[in-house]
Amino acid sequence: MKLFRKAIVIIHGFTGNLYDNEYLMNYLEDELLFDVYAETLPGHNKDRFSDATAEDWKNSVDNLINRLINNGYSTIYVIGHSMGGVLAGYLASRYKEVKKVVFINAAYDYINIKQNKEDIKEKSLSKYGHLWQKLIRISPGMINEFRKLVDEGKGFLKDVHCEALILRSMEDAIIPFETGDFIYNSLSSNEKYLTNIKNATHRLISGDKKEIASEYIRLFLKGGRKWKKSIKKEI
Repeated sequence: MKLFRKAIVIIHGFTGNLYDNEYLMNYLEDELLFDVYAETLPGHNKDRFSDATAEDWKNSVDNLINRLINNGYSTIYVIGHSMGGVLAGYLASRYKEVKKVVFINAAYDYINIKQNKEDIKEKSLSKYGHLWQKLIRISPGMINEFRKLVDEGKGFLKDVHCEALILRSMEDAIIPFETGDFIYNSLSSNEKYLTNIKNATHRLISGDKKEIASEYIRLFLKGGRKWKKSIKKEI
């Protein structure tokens, strides 16, 4: 078994799936000498949704991390988008092998369907109509499980001590802008960075700004002097 193996885990968001991570996965595999892993969360299967619980989602990512650790990965970087960001924070609070965590428009706030519908109309259905069509097909029970995960997930942030990057889209109609500040202030990490992405929507790693976001994430994961010179409050 090789020692000091490194892995990246990418976790998609609520109503998302594995394909939302495809660009970032390929980018990081090409640019870094890390193995990249991602799985579809329980209840999410190519836009066909079945009921799943907060425990199902936590167990799923726990199982993935434990498989990596058992296969010799001693350094793991975790990246999470939206609800995946909540799960990323959960993992970072539990495993010493998680050395860096990236929160991408992390959903540390409830999905307010009524408000999101109005936001989607205001911001343009061409950008957010796909999300609304997904939300109306999800059972109230599954939405309540999301809320349960968020409530629990907020408490885990104080136990995160590893290096952390928080990315916040400035045109996100789904997650309140202040959520990024909440994450930053809740983390116990000595090294933590909050960066705003201009003209970016909630779908940061699969939308128009995916190239800029992916390169910034790569620099953070690689670290060193080049990262320190690249840190910005807004890009």
